Amino acid sequence: MGIFDFLKNKTEHFGNSPRSNYSINGHLLSIGDFTGEYNRSPNGKFILVWDDLNEKGKYILLENGKVKLQAKMRHPNNGMVSNSGVFILNDWTSKGMYWVFNIINADGETLIRQRCKANLGYTGISDDGHFAACQALESTNKSDSCKLFFFDVKKRKLLWKKLPETIGPELNWAESYRFDTKKKVMYLIHNKNRAYRYTFEGTFIDSKFYRHDCINVGNDIEFLEAIKELKGELSAANTDPREYDSLITPLKKGLQRFSDRDNKSKIHRVLGEILLLHGNNVEAIEHFEIALKLNPKVGVKRTLEKLKKLG
Repeated sequence: MGIFDFLKNKTEHFGNSPRSNYSINGHLLSIGDFTGEYNRSPNGKFILVWDDLNEKGKYILLENGKVKLQAKMRHPNNGMVSNSGVFILNDWTSKGMYWVFNIINADGETLIRQRCKANLGYTGISDDGHFAACQALESTNKSDSCKLFFFDVKKRKLLWKKLPETIGPELNWAESYRFDTKKKVMYLIHNKNRAYRYTFEGTFIDSKFYRHDCINVGNDIEFLEAIKELKGELSAANTDPREYDSLITPLKKGLQRFSDRDNKSKIHRVLGEILLLHGNNVEAIEHFEIALKLNPKVGVKRTLEKLKKLG
């Protein structure tokens, strides 16, 4: 049996296989009569190759250019391999209409097989292969829909799954993940290279930074959602006004982005509250007056009356 033949539902190992000849063309790698997408480990030691093949999918793991193992998988996709040879692959099965997130070691042993009743989007694994994450997309299953899954691979355990705060109202998924295993922090990398941190326990560290980014470079919906959250943040005790200095200019630019009175009134209110924190009562009053004129229910009437009494 040749190295490109394989037994049904079994993994084949090639401990002493000769170095394989393969060629790369763009995002595809060809080895023998098999061609598929591929991913190379950061240290270059391992290459994972996979292809769907009309529900008769297959993957091959190369180590130092030699075939380490190969096996069948119905619909392998989104593969990624770590420096230790531990790799991840998504698989779709028609039974029950669910996806499976697989974490497999270089010996072909499945370490984690997580079923998910939703399509799987972007995934990631740490360089050392000790931690991994996968993002479920929107589905009718409330338990899994839009959840981010985080795994401790060494312990073979799902540590947590949650709705990530960074997807926003428009479901803007992270496009990749980076893991700092020393600091125990995972970075969610979004478009425009925006990176936000979660602890390995699932705590979102950069909530304030994320809101500021939404105002500075976010789309209209992200901008307005951030404005809504800022209302409560600015009224909190011990708020440091210096943290909001960088928002004044983009907020003023935001007034040009929206033509409707309601959104403009909200922006004027937030500008007024930031200026009020700085002790700039004169400009704060100006923004509150405009906000109130645009929308009498914007929620600044009492604050404005108090400021005017102070003179």
